[in-house]
Amino acid sequence: MTNQSHPLISKAQIFGNTLYPPKAFAQILGISKHELLEKEAQGIFPPAKRDANQERTYKPEDVIKYRTYLGLPSPLPSIRKQLFLNFKGGTGKSTISASYGFRLAQMGVRTLLIDLDPQGHLTQCLGLNSQQFPKTLFNALIEKEELEKVIVKTDLPTLDVIPSNLNLSPVELSLFSMNSREFRLKRLISSIEKNYELIVMDASPSIGLLNLNAILASNDLIIPVLADFLSYHGLKILFETLSTIEEDFSFVFENIFIFLNRYNESHRICKRSKKALETHYDKYLLSTVIRQDTKIAEATSQGTPIFLYAQSSKGATDIQSLIDEILDLKGADHVG
Repeated sequence: MTNQSHPLISKAQIFGNTLYPPKAFAQILGISKHELLEKEAQGIFPPAKRDANQERTYKPEDVIKYRTYLGLPSPLPSIRKQLFLNFKGGTGKSTISASYGFRLAQMGVRTLLIDLDPQGHLTQCLGLNSQQFPKTLFNALIEKEELEKVIVKTDLPTLDVIPSNLNLSPVELSLFSMNSREFRLKRLISSIEKNYELIVMDASPSIGLLNLNAILASNDLIIPVLADFLSYHGLKILFETLSTIEEDFSFVFENIFIFLNRYNESHRICKRSKKALETHYDKYLLSTVIRQDTKIAEATSQGTPIFLYAQSSKGATDIQSLIDEILDLKGADHVG
């Protein structure tokens, strides 16, 4: 970490170790390996750095530089503010949102991850010790601290984090007595959103003022569900809540995405649940499913995004597909 406001977290040092070989780097840019090497030979690109074996290597931050050289726009035409939310706990929301945001940062997208849960699960999934951060969103929302002083810079230049811990717990009670209490997060984010292409928020599985703030501050809602009927019931409650919010605040998400997590096609209950979702929520249901994968669970226990722990696993492949589908990047074959 490099932000002077926060202690150095040694675990985070693995973030900056991502290196791409020429083929993977070219695919992220949307060009061929031949075109990449040809432009380097012509001097259009600066010469790539080389590892101990004299192989060309590239870092995530190089993606932004090379897009500039090529005159290519960001893969996101406008800033996206995306909220991962489900009123049922245990759906793998924090695990997926951490790897989702981390991967996009790896792909050269300037990303801010915001942990909205006092339990700090998103923070921990990134390998950060949540208790070592004295400041959370509480300091900015309630105590009016500048948001930039709460943001933690990681050693991956395209990834910033607003961590969370139990210091965030009093936020609901504190918000209750404030003016314009439902829009405080939206206004806060507007002060820094110009610095990012993507802002990803991970919310606790609850109905409350902070989650209402997050909803009203977002463009897109991303809902992970398990292939069971308790998740299906939680989804029903969530959509009923959204209907009330639409009436009270004249607010509608630009996009709502539902995806199945920990899916095992060999289980009959999974197939039945999937069929129920296709019947009742087909408008929002993504074709991508995150298959059950022990590598994801292992990565979570290690506090490591799946793309660092097991980048060739089916879990990493599925999350990449999720990114491509949500952000309409299907035309690009991203390989890490």
